[in-house]
Amino acid sequence: MAEPVGLNKEMVEVRTLCDAKGFSSDMGEIWQKLALIHTEVSEATDAYKKGEPLEKVGEELIDAVIRILHLLSVLNLDAEALYQAKMAKNWARPYKYNTVRGG
Repeated sequence: MAEPVGLNKEMVEVRTLCDAKGFSSDMGEIWQKLALIHTEVSEATDAYKKGEPLEKVGEELIDAVIRILHLLSVLNLDAEALYQAKMAKNWARPYKYNTVRGG
């Protein structure tokens, strides 16, 4: 089997950590994992709103990335392929695509 690259390398590390620390990788808990991703983004929003250092905001965002990578591993998805395909799609879109007010 080939060595994982790109986001898949990080995904393997995250899955290994989660398994070692007792965090569930049960397919029956997908909705909980989605809610935890939302929680981390909310914590980043709150930290920013409160004027906390940007490093704290970044830490919460990285927590969200870690939770996303864990969920992608549970779903047995190729994170690197998904990322590359989505970026190619986004690069092909027009300037400020799908916005009415440039938002």
